[in-house]
Amino acid sequence: MTGSPGPGLGELAAEVARLSDIAALNHLIDRYLAGLDEGLASSASTFASTSAAGSDSDSDSDSGSGSGLGSGPGSGSGFDAAWAASLFTEDVELLFPVGSHQGLTGADGFLREIMERWGRTHHHGSLASVEPDGDLAAVSWSLIASHVHFGSPLPPQPSAYFQIGGRFTGVARRTPDGWRFARLRLRIVWSTGSPPGGVTEVDARTLEASPPVPEASPPINTLTRHMSSEEEPPCPPHSRPNSSAKSSRRSSTRGWTSATSRPPTAI
Repeated sequence: MTGSPGPGLGELAAEVARLSDIAALNHLIDRYLAGLDEGLASSASTFASTSAAGSDSDSDSDSGSGSGLGSGPGSGSGFDAAWAASLFTEDVELLFPVGSHQGLTGADGFLREIMERWGRTHHHGSLASVEPDGDLAAVSWSLIASHVHFGSPLPPQPSAYFQIGGRFTGVARRTPDGWRFARLRLRIVWSTGSPPGGVTEVDARTLEASPPVPEASPPINTLTRHMSSEEEPPCPPHSRPNSSAKSSRRSSTRGWTSATSRPPTAI
């Protein structure tokens, strides 16, 4: 007497493929969160070393031996085009509390400008919900993100920080190079600590429980600082100076466009 036949080879192969996709999607999420913190640490290290080298090279500038160092935050940081291409599709849509961006081009700069408003960060993600369906997958996970202000003492001294809790939701797509995020939205649920100077609001779409319907013509790259049209942007109390950035007001909105403005404050 024989028992019920087990699953066929085809069913086993399909299950192995599904589990492989789930593992790859979880790895994509882990790489994204770790990359935010590690990229900032790399950027801070590069900024410090190039600033010191730039000071040392001042005396050599007349002789033409300058090396072009000291070009400001972001030069040679972990946030570069290769990093972005390892995470996002060509048509990626990003919706965060302080701004939005569409397209792989410029995604590295968009995230760099947000992250470099902090001395250091720690992004802690929960176990993710991952639902692959063919070449698309719905993904979501909870987040606690801690942002430490510049000038804050190192542990074990208490840090000056801003912390948020929320949830990422999005869609990933299979590409020839593996799974990539096609859309990411961060919903904010709570915050505590000292926010960056000048930030009084966040994008209302990131406070809603349900993801918003995509706009017909989403902004290509908008980093928002919510303030009245008459208010001058205050300098964040713990921000690193960035003399290389030039600012300009947008005439019709309550924000800044990243292509022409100083790096935004971030949440």
